[in-house]
Amino acid sequence: MTNDIERFACPEYRSVSRRSFLGGATMATMAAGLGYAWLPRVAFAESASQRDLLVSVFLRGGADGCTLCVPYGDPGYYLARPTIAIPRPDSGQSGRATDLNGFFGLPTELTPLLPAYQNGHLAIVHAVGSQNWSRSHFDAQAWMELSDRGHPSNTTGWIGRHLATTGEALPGSPLRGIAFNYGMVRIMNGGPKSLPIADPASFGYQAWYPNLSEILGTIEDRYRRLHDAQRQAVQDTNATIAALDAIDFEGYQAGGGAVYPEDGFGRALKSVAAMYRADMGLEAAHIDMDGWDTHAQQGPIGGYMAGLMDTLGKSLAAFYTDLTAVGKTGFTLVLVSEFGRNVLENGSEGTDHGAGNCMLVMGGAVNGGQVFGTWPGCGTGQLLDGYDLQMTTDYRSVLAEVVEKRLQNPNLGAVFPDFSPNFLGVCHA
Repeated sequence: MTNDIERFACPEYRSVSRRSFLGGATMATMAAGLGYAWLPRVAFAESASQRDLLVSVFLRGGADGCTLCVPYGDPGYYLARPTIAIPRPDSGQSGRATDLNGFFGLPTELTPLLPAYQNGHLAIVHAVGSQNWSRSHFDAQAWMELSDRGHPSNTTGWIGRHLATTGEALPGSPLRGIAFNYGMVRIMNGGPKSLPIADPASFGYQAWYPNLSEILGTIEDRYRRLHDAQRQAVQDTNATIAALDAIDFEGYQAGGGAVYPEDGFGRALKSVAAMYRADMGLEAAHIDMDGWDTHAQQGPIGGYMAGLMDTLGKSLAAFYTDLTAVGKTGFTLVLVSEFGRNVLENGSEGTDHGAGNCMLVMGGAVNGGQVFGTWPGCGTGQLLDGYDLQMTTDYRSVLAEVVEKRLQNPNLGAVFPDFSPNFLGVCHA
């Protein structure tokens, strides 16, 4: 994947990718809580145990929404993309789209998601974007993760603020939020009992010592005398190690015969499913999927982007099949990317940084089988700056609806400051 990023991506994205999207938060700052003096008064939900598990997926690099959900019913799409457009469902051509609703379709590699869509558990929101729009990967990702530009001193992410303004779904749970990364991502900054854990199956103290319990006991004794956040952080870490150690990640049996791809993204989703089915009290999980900056040889049919979509489609479908087969439908998965691509293809059979994009929302309480949003059109005179899909839905409206209806958090003013959402009906309470 690294070599592909070097070949197809812009210099800024290569630089951001190498930094692994750490967001600048240290573990010490995480333990201290990052400060919430600016937050309004919050009201903790009474029915915390009914809260969905939130699964956040971020496609890093600016995924091409017009390929992820193909507007084949818009003639302007084909005029703008003479070589990289996905053919119409009725074209008879190889790689043609599969129809969703008579206007939009899925590319071949995402058809594993059709069962979720047809069962009413997958919704797509098109022409989504950010009011703080930027063609910079770094800025666009930061704005989308923080979801707050009105308080410059605030470095907390929207998931972190959600967790900070709700009580524990399972009282005493050691781990409420997990980011599958080696450092905390912005989106979960400030979340209590939230940790970056790249691989839950191997999480623990790195030491070559035969007696792990002795190590844990020694560390516990040394910090027991303290009366501050450090002691609590150590106690939570030890409890997290014990909770994860009790889960058989390697021997995990997926429901419904689901098969997860054996790559980082597939393994992360499989781990989330294992933790969810273990009822350990996990409330939020965040996973990045890298490599979507497709400036050259985008290859949506049989090429580079087709490979990315194949992994994405198979992984999400396995997660859905696994959990629904065992009746664990109390999850909501939201998928975003920092911006879309130009509707107009460039001279290298790729697309440059754009604006409007699409989001995916999947879960047992999603009003699926629909493509939401107002379609702005791909024709001449309809594109933003003559190149880009207009943004007709603020991505925060979709997230806010999930937070209020599925995460049982009424504190939208704290989670998304200075923003009034317009719910689309993407999910039900």
